Amino acid sequence: MQDLQDDTAALLAATYSGFRPLADRLSALDARLKAIGASETAAIASKARALRRRIHAFEPSVTMIGQVKAGKTTLVNAMTGWQDLLPADVNPWTSVVTALHLHKGARRRTRNARFQFFTEEEWSHLVQRGGRMGELASRAGADDELGKVRAQLEAMREKSRERLGNRFELLLGQSHDYDNFDAELIERYVCLGDDFWDSAGSDDKKGRFADITRTADLWFEQPGLPVNLCIRDTPGVNDTFMIREQITINALRGSRLCVMVLSATQALTSVDLALIRMISNVASRDVIIFVNRMDELRDPTREVPEIRASIVETLRKHGGPSDAQIIFGCGRWASEALSGGIEGLGQASAESLLNWAESQVGEENPFDTLEDMVWHLSGVGALGVAIAERVAEGAGAQILQEIEAEAGNLDQSRTAAATIARKARTGGGCRMDAATLAARLDAIEQAARSRLVSGLVPVQESLVERISASRQTFVARAAEAAVKHLETYGEMEVWTYDPCGLRVLLRSSYQRYVHAVAKHGTASMAEAAAGISALYDEAFDLEGAKPEMAPPPLPQPDPPVVLGQTIALDLRGTWWSRFWRRRKGHAARADDFAQLIQSETQPILNRLVSENAQQFEDAMIETLAGFLASHRRILLDMAGTASPAETETPPLTLPQSARILSRPAPQAGF
Repeated sequence: MQDLQDDTAALLAATYSGFRPLADRLSALDARLKAIGASETAAIASKARALRRRIHAFEPSVTMIGQVKAGKTTLVNAMTGWQDLLPADVNPWTSVVTALHLHKGARRRTRNARFQFFTEEEWSHLVQRGGRMGELASRAGADDELGKVRAQLEAMREKSRERLGNRFELLLGQSHDYDNFDAELIERYVCLGDDFWDSAGSDDKKGRFADITRTADLWFEQPGLPVNLCIRDTPGVNDTFMIREQITINALRGSRLCVMVLSATQALTSVDLALIRMISNVASRDVIIFVNRMDELRDPTREVPEIRASIVETLRKHGGPSDAQIIFGCGRWASEALSGGIEGLGQASAESLLNWAESQVGEENPFDTLEDMVWHLSGVGALGVAIAERVAEGAGAQILQEIEAEAGNLDQSRTAAATIARKARTGGGCRMDAATLAARLDAIEQAARSRLVSGLVPVQESLVERISASRQTFVARAAEAAVKHLETYGEMEVWTYDPCGLRVLLRSSYQRYVHAVAKHGTASMAEAAAGISALYDEAFDLEGAKPEMAPPPLPQPDPPVVLGQTIALDLRGTWWSRFWRRRKGHAARADDFAQLIQSETQPILNRLVSENAQQFEDAMIETLAGFLASHRRILLDMAGTASPAETETPPLTLPQSARILSRPAPQAGF
């Protein structure tokens, strides 16, 4: 058993070895901050400790998305080294996002777990309005479809009440926390099981809380891991009520990197268009496509190039990422490698593996063991390398840039503090009394706040105007196309219209907004840094060695994945035919269509402004606030006027200046 665990640790260490350069840079930065933390100036030492805590807590994340039955969970289990931990055969009703937190540790073990339930508001949205599908059917007047959705939801609700009894409402919005976990515990929360609808055959424990569980967080320790890593396993997006689509959109917003898992035998079929819509709003470099279940191919050597070409063409045709990396592999092969052999493979899977090995390995076998070779052929090793590269270029580069800038500023502050302390022995050093210094800090903060916030308002207003105009342009063109269709083909021929153009217009508007905010934010941060640098020189006698404080790097905006949300025009069901044929007259059809698109896109536009745009601006404001608050504490401490509360940097609370800089979210009047 110990040998098998050692082999597993070795495979995972090799898989994630690409994180080593990033880990080394973070370690060197941590050592640098440890030295800075020895400063006699309390505020400098406190800030250095806060930055070290941030390094230690750094946990880049990758979000796994894909359709049901693509083998995504089997792949995730292999990526963590725990083969059978997450239930791979999940009932289509399950909507749980499972975050696996792999942390560095001395030995391989599971730690704590948390399971978060849907809130009462989220549950009410589902059972009262039928989720996204219910909203869509209601707006389109598809009463039959809406009735079916509500009937299914009623059955789901009653089954949930039957299992949970009076605790049902009390559990909503709550969480269950454990000091340890195993596969049986996880099944209570994330797997409904095939007998969920059969009361006679149901297990009292299995899936007990699965239909109301929203997220699951599991923490592991893994030796040999260079940095912490979070792998987020999302449910497939093809569920009846589009709940999972919303869950996947939210998961993608919180992650800089995503892996889209496809099945080799059904790579990018028509049901995958929802996934393409989502990833088309993520930078190509932040998307990896993993074509799984290669063991179902009879001749992978011949079929893989054909599948690759088909994927590339489908992405091009539907506006997906043009240069996303495509990796072929098999989570089941990786699982067998972890178990110490391939005896568990069936004949067809083994023959497929042999076929792939002949084309990929060649006569000169560079692998020491069979397990090493199978792991390599499974593609999981290549996936680990690709993830490490993108983290190093994305979240890793961001945290290094931010903390290196802060460390450089602390170095300058420490040098200035040493000069002031030396001069203080002879009665010099400080040129400004406490009240004047505080007033000058207030003036700098006020000017910085005013510049940043006042400049953000017109930029966001411009975004609202552009996306509103984009929608109006799209609706006008679509209505014109509908009239032409009616004039050419008559009223009984169903008309459809591709909404891709609308998404392109909205995405372009958002990108212009991000560029404008970044430009304004850069200028505002630079001006604030210049003001702080000048104050150091003005307030203290630094013997001509004026500090040049670096402005804080800008935060990164979340990708606008909400633009990939399914709307009426994306669907081709019978309800759309009924909607089209139920209207009489050209004008009625055009008017009702325009109203439908207005209603369908309004929530998307609202979220684009209130979530993506507003949160980007809030992050910008918080970055400026943190910079100013940090230097306020340091300057007052150097002048000997800071209180103990002002010199300590709270690790989890927003600085006072951030609250001063905050502003109410504007109302988007579309």
